[in-house]
Amino acid sequence: MKLRNVLPACALAVSCLLGSAASTAVAADFSSHKTAVLYYTLAQNRIGGDDWQQEHPVGNTEYLAQLIAKDTGADLFSLVQVKPYPNDYDEVTEIARAEQQQGARPELKEVPDLSAYDVVFVGYPCWWGSYPMAFATYFDTGALNGKTVIPFTTHEGSRFGHSLTDLKAALPQSKVLDGFAKRGSDAQDEDSAAEITEFLQDLEL
Repeated sequence: MKLRNVLPACALAVSCLLGSAASTAVAADFSSHKTAVLYYTLAQNRIGGDDWQQEHPVGNTEYLAQLIAKDTGADLFSLVQVKPYPNDYDEVTEIARAEQQQGARPELKEVPDLSAYDVVFVGYPCWWGSYPMAFATYFDTGALNGKTVIPFTTHEGSRFGHSLTDLKAALPQSKVLDGFAKRGSDAQDEDSAAEITEFLQDLEL
């Protein structure tokens, strides 16, 4: 299921800045790859208030996902839970914490079929140091086995947290590269497009 117009996402608690790459890295050539961007956003919620939403028609993680798709020619896919989170920010943070502690697997409305892709960008707001548990539900399907996975995240000050370690543990049959992270409050600034382009140019696939 391709989604190109989803409502705002909120970066709840923790994660990173730009993942560094060697200065001698060769720019990645996506023309020889079938690429997808799989991201999670709080699409079913209206957190942020009316003024914020008018200024930000899409959420922070989705905004970065769109920039990556534009630069790479990738197809966009979004994970959507059957049961939405409540609209209150504090409630969402507590539910997200409980889900991590319990190892929850939220039911997904649809499981994106990425069998035709060999490179998959995985984007998420970093919550309590890791990815939303909706991704755990998806990872359990084995859909990313054998693929190159490139993470990107929005955060509010704690860099990637332990999410990269968690990704590698959850995806032992995938090649997980270093990723890109941006503070959520700055994600939609005008410099984000240039930063994404630089990050992509330094990737080694």
